[in-house]
Amino acid sequence: MRALRLVVVAAVLALLGLLVWDVAHKNGGEVAKKVDQGKAVTAPAMRLPLMDGSGTFDLASRKGKVVVVNFWASWCTGCKEEADALDAAAKRWKPKGVEFVGVNVQDFRGAANKFLDRYDVGYTIVRDGAGSTLGHWGVTGLPETFFVDKRGRVVPPHILAAASAKQLDAGIKRALNS
Repeated sequence: MRALRLVVVAAVLALLGLLVWDVAHKNGGEVAKKVDQGKAVTAPAMRLPLMDGSGTFDLASRKGKVVVVNFWASWCTGCKEEADALDAAAKRWKPKGVEFVGVNVQDFRGAANKFLDRYDVGYTIVRDGAGSTLGHWGVTGLPETFFVDKRGRVVPPHILAAASAKQLDAGIKRALNS
């Protein structure tokens, strides 16, 4: 009986994995793929509640600014590795009008808030608990970082792992110059 349960659980997890992969690669997930090919793509619509509950963040309203979009979760090891670099870059680039937004996905609110406190994150954080935005961007793992230029286009590079200060600076410079 125990073996049967393990088989059923494995099958359910496999189907869930296929569903996530399908969403990321079919329903608008061409953004990451095209950016990885060196193309600029119109940023997907993204309107999400602020983590602190004080309102909403609407990416479309940020046209005219460069926006760094980072998908993360508190349980993600790479997210912990890049936390300090992201916050430092956000502080360094803020005077030049660059905005950072962290999209917390597939996470518990309490765990996410502990993460934000531990790493003293000072830039905008939004909540997408179910991860509904992942497929629109083509996110396949965490962390992932995208750069949106002043015209509202996602431009290369697309960072598929913990972002370094050097990678962030290069992406921001490219977005500012596109």
